[in-house]
Amino acid sequence: MAGEIGLVIIDVSNPATPTLKGSYDIAGWYSNGVAVAGNYAYVADGDNGLVIIDVSNPAAPTLKGSYAGASQGVAMVGNYAYVADGDNGLVIIDVSNPAAPTLKGSYDTIGVSLGVAVAGNYAYVADFNNGLVIVDVSNPAAPTLKGSYDTAGESWKVAVAGNYAYVAGGGLFMVDVSNPAVPL
Repeated sequence: MAGEIGLVIIDVSNPATPTLKGSYDIAGWYSNGVAVAGNYAYVADGDNGLVIIDVSNPAAPTLKGSYAGASQGVAMVGNYAYVADGDNGLVIIDVSNPAAPTLKGSYDTIGVSLGVAVAGNYAYVADFNNGLVIVDVSNPAAPTLKGSYDTAGESWKVAVAGNYAYVAGGGLFMVDVSNPAVPL
């Protein structure tokens, strides 16, 4: 991911000397996030939506498909792209056919969704001024609110490891999500 450039692929097989392997200029104003699964890079490309790039040949990536929206962040699990879609909240896209992605389900988080991480049956959404929102995605067609945590500041991006969600924004917040209904 490289902002206005789009997608940049770096060869890190020798970490001491990373080299440019390939790139793909995406039409959107600014690429905000990327997730890679199999031969595809799923790029959250702001107002250009979710852009799916075939990276099977890293030196010559090609456009495979796209889904309209306001994509700010993306996480991949199986055949689903979980997209932090700005004012649209959490949007779950079925990418089993990358050339023709389709809406599977969505949940309006009230705030502006900027980042997302998925662990188990839950999507953890950094929801700007609305803090951390935890959505049960065990049924991707009908996601439901499980819990939330007020970060008392901006929430931009989120990562989950073990029983903790790490929320970045107006600082770094470490939230205990061992009970997703009542995060601490």
